[in-house]
Amino acid sequence: MSRPYWIDELAEEVATRLFSSDPMPPLGCHAFHDDAMEQWEVTLFASRTEVVGGPKDGTLTDSTFAVDLRELLPLFSEVDSFYWQSNSLGEEDELGPHVSIEGAFGENRVWLRILALAPDQFEPGRYVRVHDLKIEDRW
Repeated sequence: MSRPYWIDELAEEVATRLFSSDPMPPLGCHAFHDDAMEQWEVTLFASRTEVVGGPKDGTLTDSTFAVDLRELLPLFSEVDSFYWQSNSLGEEDELGPHVSIEGAFGENRVWLRILALAPDQFEPGRYVRVHDLKIEDRW
């Protein structure tokens, strides 16, 4: 099943409710249709940043941001559950800390997760090029 257009709309709406003290890095969006549950699982995360050049070359940093939780709920036409997972549930938990909302976005059943940290499997979405004094978004 191909990814429907409304997932990008949801991701863009959520992005307007994320706030960072630094320029917001690229936002990753992974979507999967769960046929058994008849819903889309949509996972959003701020990318990591890699330092290029200088004494900290190769250092990866996680992005810090806040989510306006009160403003997330009106995005949904129906909310079945809304919670915060504060820590990873173990080695098999690829999501780690996250906010989760299950419900409907318009007519579409969705389970949205906003991760506190980018999953390890994804490359950094941003470079800080020390010698050029530039920030480069990679995706």
